[in-house]
Amino acid sequence: MKFSACKPDAMPPGLRALFYGVFCWLNRNIIVLRGMGALLRLWPSLGGLFGLAARARAVTGVLTRPRSFSNTAHAPNLVAGDYLIAMDPGPTYDSDRALLEQRLACLNVQVDADGETQRRIPQLKQLGGKSFDLIEDYLMWIAFHAISPVFGTAANSVAVGAGGSVTDIGLQRQYLLEIRYVAGQLLAGSSSTLRVQRRAELCADSLSARIADVSGQIQNAWGVSNSKVIERNAVGLAWISHPVTVQSGALVVQELLSRPEVYRTLRSRAANIGAPRVWQDNSFRECVRNHVLELMRFRPIFPLLARAVPRDTEFETGGRRNAQCPGGGQVAIWSIAALFDPRAVSDSRRFCPHRDWPDEDLRWLMFGYGDRRCPAREYAVDILTSALIGLLTMPELRLARDDGKAIIYDGPLMSRMRVRFVQ
Repeated sequence: MKFSACKPDAMPPGLRALFYGVFCWLNRNIIVLRGMGALLRLWPSLGGLFGLAARARAVTGVLTRPRSFSNTAHAPNLVAGDYLIAMDPGPTYDSDRALLEQRLACLNVQVDADGETQRRIPQLKQLGGKSFDLIEDYLMWIAFHAISPVFGTAANSVAVGAGGSVTDIGLQRQYLLEIRYVAGQLLAGSSSTLRVQRRAELCADSLSARIADVSGQIQNAWGVSNSKVIERNAVGLAWISHPVTVQSGALVVQELLSRPEVYRTLRSRAANIGAPRVWQDNSFRECVRNHVLELMRFRPIFPLLARAVPRDTEFETGGRRNAQCPGGGQVAIWSIAALFDPRAVSDSRRFCPHRDWPDEDLRWLMFGYGDRRCPAREYAVDILTSALIGLLTMPELRLARDDGKAIIYDGPLMSRMRVRFVQ
């Protein structure tokens, strides 16, 4: 049966808003998606009928066939223009990816993330019992200082503009908010309301203008003379790397705080090691890193992914029959279900950071699989590991529910996460 992409543009405004609301609710309530995914794993023929891949075997099979199941399904959601995340394999994709990997290799995220985390810790401790926003007062800046060197000597100009002052925190905040809205459109896609789309488009235009103003500096820093390559990749690097890392960090902390025994055990181990040794203890860092990956398994930022079907094909559902996929449609990859598939993940329902994974690549499924997996996955996890180590060295945290809603959402993404130290 053909699974066609939904066309919100053809919906009446009220129905479109309802559709968007349901989509956002599902992304915020990941347990519901896990439950739906379990049903699709149980009856893979039903998922195959509607083009829904849920078993680990089915999901990885789709992701390792990029010519039959194309990333171009993301293209309508890229309000800031072309980027390799929505490209088919080919010379442009290969050259852009090589440039991206070259720029990422210039980063030293562990050193930079550790440094910014340690700078933030005394500031937050001074708050005592006052609440603060974990996203805007902590995670946002750690990711910013760890990732921005990807622009080389042009990093400051990208963040504050060609004529802005590098010490102007307001300009930096504006930039980080700008790219958050652009990245949010990747997740919400064409399901978002016209108001949300318009905001994302305006921010994308502003980001493109910002990059164009300093393109000469970026060309010199990158050693690349092709202005189109600069425009495409500098804009893309700006809007996806930082917001996705920050949002993943918020989800990791949300999941950790919902597991107080796990949280207190990690804090106890950090206290026993003590500062500053906690930052140099490789075994503890590896332990925290394993926890980050397991927490992301329970709350991945992209629990669902779409792939376009350019021509008639089929995919293995993991059941008795393959699923027919007529050209022109789409398939939906239920990655949250694959990460809990008991056929591929032993004791999958249990929180187990040190599980033995027969397929180590499957452990990183939240970053994709096969040749198209995210090239920045290791960097992102290193940043989140530094941020989490910092939190473990501070007084115990809890959600600040007495200040109204502790977590505020902007569409499917968190925009605020208020927390306070337990006195």
